[in-house]
Amino acid sequence: MNEAVEPLEDLFHDVEENMGVKLFTVLAFRDGGAQMERIFSSHPKEYPVGGRKVVAHDVAPDWLSACLTEQVPYFGRTSEDVRRIFKDWALISSLGCGSIINIPIVDGGVTRAALNILDAEGAYTNDDIDTAIEISRRHTESVLKAMKE
Repeated sequence: MNEAVEPLEDLFHDVEENMGVKLFTVLAFRDGGAQMERIFSSHPKEYPVGGRKVVAHDVAPDWLSACLTEQVPYFGRTSEDVRRIFKDWALISSLGCGSIINIPIVDGGVTRAALNILDAEGAYTNDDIDTAIEISRRHTESVLKAMKE
């Protein structure tokens, strides 16, 4: 296994154990935040590592503002929230996901990546945001290292 991927597997298992998750990805912001590149995926067939999203076309402006600019978590409680935010909502829904928590990974005052934690509609509560933040803090260095690989 790639040295950079193994710690991200540990991150995935931490999310699995402490929150539950149907789909987990890590997206690194590239090109000054214009694109996001997937550096980890729990579902590599549907969401392959290396896949990219063009921020201006693939995500809603309020999601981008929360994660990239304001550097705060985004919580989409319902399938409608997921549909509104992400262009690939149909694929997300087909995997049984209807709730999402996104946690920005910040380094040096700049958002470098986002954790994307998805499960069934209603699976997450506000308490899970705090759990996700704590998990992200434990694994920030691993995410930053993986981005450089």
